[in-house]
Amino acid sequence: MTTKINNLRRFFRLPYPKAAQPPLQIDKDTAYRILEISELGIILAYKPEAPLTLGEKISGNILFHDQDSEEVEGEVYRLDTRGVVIQLSKGVSARHMMKQQVFVKNAFPVFFRYTVKENISSDK
Repeated sequence: MTTKINNLRRFFRLPYPKAAQPPLQIDKDTAYRILEISELGIILAYKPEAPLTLGEKISGNILFHDQDSEEVEGEVYRLDTRGVVIQLSKGVSARHMMKQQVFVKNAFPVFFRYTVKENISSDK
């Protein structure tokens, strides 16, 4: 039971289905697809033509599905098999996180069903 409690995260992480991944616009010519988002972290898809390096500081705007946007700032925390992990110093508001959860749940109802099954089966 204690391992379950120790594995709880401080913030909910929202993975995006491929068709719903919002862009993080760094500058007018550079945008990264967001694979996963939380209030204080994001995972970006690798972009070979614009690689990010460990410790690099970034800032930009996330453009959400409803054309609302939010400015974020952070630092490249880790590079792993999933993508580029960014720890945010200026993060995503709780309001946007809730709106995104509702959007993904309503627009892609089957997505969480399979994501949850995959996560449960990999824990065993």
